[in-house]
Amino acid sequence: MAFAEAQRAYRLNAPSAEMPLGLPRMDLRVLDNPEQLETALRQRQFEGNSVRLLSSFSREWTTHGAADPHALGPDLMDFREPYEVNGETRLWSRIWNVVGPGDNYTWYVTAHPAGYIAHDPLCEVGCPYAVRGFDYDYVGILWLNDLIWRGNRWHVDPNAVAETGVIDLVRRARHELELGIPDGPATSQLLQRVTQAYRILFTRALKGVYVWVPDAETRAHLASSIE
Repeated sequence: MAFAEAQRAYRLNAPSAEMPLGLPRMDLRVLDNPEQLETALRQRQFEGNSVRLLSSFSREWTTHGAADPHALGPDLMDFREPYEVNGETRLWSRIWNVVGPGDNYTWYVTAHPAGYIAHDPLCEVGCPYAVRGFDYDYVGILWLNDLIWRGNRWHVDPNAVAETGVIDLVRRARHELELGIPDGPATSQLLQRVTQAYRILFTRALKGVYVWVPDAETRAHLASSIE
């Protein structure tokens, strides 16, 4: 969604900025789709808060090295997330955080004036590596399919982990999955790695965390935990 279009969507669809009495100090919400997630963050942005979109390493960084990844079509971006609204299938697209010369992540973190994010803080998605140690008022987290809730406990899907820094561990966990060993040593270690990535993301917020989870069972578990 272009920034001007997002502004119009905010004015038309944003909920009231007033919070109900008794709401916890940390505003934690689970949203139904990425469209709602973005609208809620736009509201906080227009109120003067710092905002960012974040996600774990659950999508490959296919746009890394592209001359202008923002100019790519939606189908070529790193995040191509389908969702439904009133029976209509829609596509939400974004790219990973663009780095400056020498793989400088401050372009994303501090909204370097030479980058797109200086004009639209929600036009890119930050990874745990980029935002470790930095805080924002509100963050929106894309909780995708690498970590899901099944059978009263958390499970990691090695095929949905795209973190290149632990590629050997990911390969071993995938091999265990192929052998029918769901709780092998590599898989257990990868589960710890992925949950740590989510811990980093959730602790980047000072005022609120908004989450979108496409997996229905995981989303229901998170929502019930908040309640």
